[in-house]
Amino acid sequence: MANSFTQISFGTNKALPQTLVDATPVSVESLTPEKVVDFRLQLSSQLQTTLEIEQLITILYRQLKKIMPVSGIEYMCEKPHAKAIAGRLHKHRCCYQLSMDKMNFGEIIFTRNKRFSEKELATIESMMDLVIFPIRNALKHLEALACAMIDPLTGLYNRTAMSISLTREIERARRHEDQSISILAVDIDHFKSINDRYGHLTGDNVLRQVAQIVQSSIRGCDASFRWGGEEFLICLSNSNASLAHMVAERIREAIADSTLLPDKERQVTASFGIANYSNESDWPALVDRADKALYSAKAQGRNRTVTSLSPQVNSQFA
Repeated sequence: MANSFTQISFGTNKALPQTLVDATPVSVESLTPEKVVDFRLQLSSQLQTTLEIEQLITILYRQLKKIMPVSGIEYMCEKPHAKAIAGRLHKHRCCYQLSMDKMNFGEIIFTRNKRFSEKELATIESMMDLVIFPIRNALKHLEALACAMIDPLTGLYNRTAMSISLTREIERARRHEDQSISILAVDIDHFKSINDRYGHLTGDNVLRQVAQIVQSSIRGCDASFRWGGEEFLICLSNSNASLAHMVAERIREAIADSTLLPDKERQVTASFGIANYSNESDWPALVDRADKALYSAKAQGRNRTVTSLSPQVNSQFA
């Protein structure tokens, strides 16, 4: 069984904040072999207590800070989609790809405000064998949960998955000012008339094709859901108003330009409502704003995108 922990980068990311001051833990240089063994046993024991990726990364972050200065840890995996951040990301980083038996289990990034020493890098790398198995198990758990959270018709996540995912995204956005999100509410225009004219099998095929367009138009860190009927919801991570509008327009134009009906002269269109995170306490409040923007788009003639104003601005015009 071959494990691989490839260090893929080490340097400066100028886009990351530079204001955090690292705590001063015990120096890794002063660790005796006995203390290293004790540390590994404690870390291994704690990593066995959860199947949640975010909790695993938080445990790793808290334990690592006991033996060396570290500002934050970020973990990312494309398939299955998983992401977690503990602490604050900083300008100096070392990155490792986690793989075992030719299977990839994502990337883990350690950051702080000064370069890591060779001894610190060796210590971090020596911990990867303790990390990879819990992460592998957590990803398997995530895949099992995903099977129960997939809409069978479209292959997108269902409402149960939406609730779990958006709850986490809201919590992350509240903790990290630089981790904002955008919600896109999507509704296929005149879908009932498609079912009435061409039948429900054609309607189902339209839903599948629109879902494929949506999924192929977003990033790996984003998520798309079947909200119900002919409605979809998209959550854009690390987003802003301009990015959300660009993505919505790209999907809207792709749907309009596609041939989705037996009558090739007839166009399928969709309307979009956007809401950007504005300190909402829970995800239903954010989705409600996107939904109201969607209905505004439909009232204005359909096949268009409308962005919700912030709650504060909306209250001024109420």
